[in-house]
Amino acid sequence: MTESHEAATRILNDYQDRLERAEREGPLRFAEAFKNGPTGVGVHEIDNKMRVVRVSPEELRLLGYDEKAVVGRPIWEVIVMQEAAKRAIEQKLKGEKELRPFVRSFRRADGTAIALMLVDRLLRDPKGAIVGIRTAMTEVSA
Repeated sequence: MTESHEAATRILNDYQDRLERAEREGPLRFAEAFKNGPTGVGVHEIDNKMRVVRVSPEELRLLGYDEKAVVGRPIWEVIVMQEAAKRAIEQKLKGEKELRPFVRSFRRADGTAIALMLVDRLLRDPKGAIVGIRTAMTEVSA
C-alpha cells in the first residue's frame, strides 16, 4: 500500500470504529454518526442479499446518486467490475473471505469511474450470524 492508501485505511478504520461505538450507544447516536461522517468518507450497509439498506449522504455526494437510486438495489450495480465484486461479496457474507482494505472502482451516476479505498466490517445478528456488511469508502488515486 502507498502512503496515501495507508492514510485512507486509517481514516476508514477510525470511522468504522466510531460507528461501532455509536451503535452500542443506541440507534439515535448511530444514526447521527452514520449521517455525519468525515468529509470525503462515504458509508453504506448491505444485507445478506447484497441490497443496500442504508447509505450516507457523503457517499451519495461522492457517487452522484440520490438515495432512491441506491437503497433497495444490489450494491454491485454501482461497481465497475460487477461479477468480481459479486463473487467477493458472496464470499464475505459466507465468512469465507478475510476482510482487508482494498481499492475498487465504482460507477458514478454520470457513468464515470471513481477509485475508492474500502474497509468492510461484517454485521451480525445477536446470535453471531452474518447478516450484512458495512463498507466505509474514500477516494484514492488508482
